[in-house]
Amino acid sequence: MTNEWDEYAPEWDKDPSVKEYALKVLSELNNKILLEELTILDFGCGTGNLTQLLSPNAKHIVALDGSREMIKLLEEKELDNVSTISDFLCDELINDHPYLNQKFDLIIASSVCSFLPDYEATLGQLKSLLTSGGLFIQFDWLAQDEGSSMGLTKQRVQQCLETHEFKQTTIELPFTMTSSKGSMDVIMACGTNI
Repeated sequence: MTNEWDEYAPEWDKDPSVKEYALKVLSELNNKILLEELTILDFGCGTGNLTQLLSPNAKHIVALDGSREMIKLLEEKELDNVSTISDFLCDELINDHPYLNQKFDLIIASSVCSFLPDYEATLGQLKSLLTSGGLFIQFDWLAQDEGSSMGLTKQRVQQCLETHEFKQTTIELPFTMTSSKGSMDVIMACGTNI
């Protein structure tokens, strides 16, 4: 099955802002958690720019994206400790896919949650994949109000983390991305599965 993100895949890695975003996310992750030897789920990994940056230190990464074309480009990077899944997260996939039979120390969702059809349900599914004490971290575009077609509000993110009983939650605005179209703040949310 193809999706709208497949058409972006061939040009994705050529956009310097994609790499800039991944580097900024990595910097924030390094400020939050020691990444060495963790099992990581990179949810919505795209072509794997962040996956590639995480790979040298991670024990193992499962990179999941609904775009087959994006996953193909990640696979071409031939990262030894990365396993890929080209599919959409759902209960059936969690129950049946061998790469998801494990629990993860860290789940990263970078610039993906605001595009999900059901953010709240997906966050519950992701939490089920965390170890006890595991950390969920998301990066998304900040929306100023719930009516916005792009991004998530701080309130919605906080409410969703609370609904799914994440502990030690934090929400920050760690950086801004600027392009010829303007500037957009990035929201970073963290929660621990306790």
